[in-house]
Amino acid sequence: MKIYLKERIGNPELFTGRKREMNHLLHWAGGIKDELSKSKAIISRRKTGKTAIMERLYNIIFHRNDGVIPFYYEIKETDQWICHFARDFFLTFIYQYIAFKTRKTEYLKYSTNNLETARKTAINENLDYLVPLIDDMNTDYDGPAGDVTVWDVAREAPETIAVLQNEKVVQIVDEFQFINRYVYRDRACKNLITNLSGSYLHTAERKNAPLLISGSWVGWLMYDVITGLPGRFTVYPLGKMPEHEAVEMIFKYAHINRIPVTPESAHLIARLTEGGPFYISSMFESLFPDRDLSTEQGVMKTFEFETLNYNGLINKVWMEYLYSAFSRINDVFAKNIVLYLSKNRNRKVTRKELKEKLGMTEMSDMDLEKKLSALHRCDIIEEHEGFYTGVQDNIFDKVFRRTFGPDIDRFVTKEAPDEYERLLRDVQRRYKSLEGEYNRFKGAFAEYVMIQHLRFDAYKDSSHYTSMFGNLPNDFQFAKYETVWSYYSPPLHTPEFQIDIFARAPDNEYSLIGEVKNRKGKYAIKEAENFIRSANELMKLEGLEKAVVFVFSVNGFFNNTLDYFKQHGLAWASDRRLITK
Repeated sequence: MKIYLKERIGNPELFTGRKREMNHLLHWAGGIKDELSKSKAIISRRKTGKTAIMERLYNIIFHRNDGVIPFYYEIKETDQWICHFARDFFLTFIYQYIAFKTRKTEYLKYSTNNLETARKTAINENLDYLVPLIDDMNTDYDGPAGDVTVWDVAREAPETIAVLQNEKVVQIVDEFQFINRYVYRDRACKNLITNLSGSYLHTAERKNAPLLISGSWVGWLMYDVITGLPGRFTVYPLGKMPEHEAVEMIFKYAHINRIPVTPESAHLIARLTEGGPFYISSMFESLFPDRDLSTEQGVMKTFEFETLNYNGLINKVWMEYLYSAFSRINDVFAKNIVLYLSKNRNRKVTRKELKEKLGMTEMSDMDLEKKLSALHRCDIIEEHEGFYTGVQDNIFDKVFRRTFGPDIDRFVTKEAPDEYERLLRDVQRRYKSLEGEYNRFKGAFAEYVMIQHLRFDAYKDSSHYTSMFGNLPNDFQFAKYETVWSYYSPPLHTPEFQIDIFARAPDNEYSLIGEVKNRKGKYAIKEAENFIRSANELMKLEGLEKAVVFVFSVNGFFNNTLDYFKQHGLAWASDRRLITK
């Protein structure tokens, strides 16, 4: 799929998994065409991949061009005058709309400073109906205080166009919680508008231009949604990635960054990071001088550095977050409350216990509730119907205790390493006890190694690699492939399928579509029939005219399976060098 709006994840191939979430959101977006979908809020802590999902959703909808116009906007964490904020929001929508209608993606990069340029662009692209709306935004920005009604024009613009043109728009607004915290009524940014989210009270109900919002401060966002926009949004919690998706992400990062891993070390990284995309990427970007992700001990030492050393990426991000949260709360008891809950995070704690244990017996229940509510909004404690716990995130817990615990040296040198060692033993026992899980890791690792061969080595010595295959076309040569990775059917596509290896070649060269089996037992005809159907579906979706379909099976093939391959033009291989580094 082509990328239209530049994604912050960087290399588009790094986007991994989240199939359940993407299917859900695309089904929701599809319902907009019939005005069935209600505005939605994605809820999860920071660094869980919300922005990556929203940007990818935008690109899929843009690519499909199927009756829904996507609009993506991120509210910035910086002080803004309402008029400047409104103009930026408005022109971002206008240029994204023009880009979608003309299919000219250069408009996605246009500046959002000049209304007159936008006006001329709309006329030049025969979108004259945008002109009256652009003219409505010509507010006197040089006045002593901006006209807040300009925000009404900007906020309603997507729905206004939807009505005028009988179109449907999906509004994707990231970091929505900042709307009440960084937008000011005056140019000098002294008079904060604390309830600006409430301006969406009626806008969010429009089914022809519903919103998809998210934010990295869950407590704030939930507070704004519940108190300022009651009943306007359905809440969609975004959890951590399941383990198999986390492992796929690990192999992708290893492949693209050329950092070796093994099935065992990949499993360990997946368990340590608990399926957190940011935690996984940090392991591969770690500044630890002795980083080694190919051994279990190397993984453990890298992980300890990331969480316990001030130069660790994970530690730095959480510390920035904590200092920002505590500065907002500005309360002498805040750190003690969080530390106590962190130390006792495996059980629920009452307000009464907190008051007694932390010497706050003179504090009223109302004052304590305010402090707990502030901490909850900053996502550094959790609330359960009147009871409180520490955040259920092992990594956050380590970082917090490392910095705010009373015995820092002991924690860094003794307690945390002991906890990691116990965790390593638990992971090893689990890995060895689950034969099926182990085989799945072996299969995924085999795909990863073969992909490395195809991407970096095969085209340099084509005759050597072709000697490992049977039934290749006579004119076949390995190419310098444009992309090499696993292929998944597009969300909501029927039939649903998955291909282990898809290597896209330049025009006039053979692309490769492969299945990899690293398991006991030979490959059978029934499997080949299913695989061919999936391969044919991929070729139709990608418009491939020249491709080789192959199967790798480490334990070989039944004789009738090879006859079937010859009859249907499939290649095969069982040479272990293809899955050995």
